Amino acid sequence: MISECIMMYLAPRLGRMTAHSIVYRTCMKAYEEEAQMKDALLAEPEVHEAFTETEIDYMLDPHNYLGLATTFADRVLEKYAK
Repeated sequence: MISECIMMYLAPRLGRMTAHSIVYRTCMKAYEEEAQMKDALLAEPEVHEAFTETEIDYMLDPHNYLGLATTFADRVLEKYAK
């Protein structure tokens, strides 16, 4: 889910294909090196030049990409409990 959110923020400024490449690279780097996604993104020159640290923090904040997922989960649990 987080990778999709990052794509949505990167693509308008960097282009879809560039954004896709960066997201793949940074996700793999974070996974393989057990690093934080924020650090992996900040290490990318294109991202560092196009986005502020505050913007990167925003795109990594789960509250900004979960949408109504928690609402739907609560509804399912509510129906299951009945």
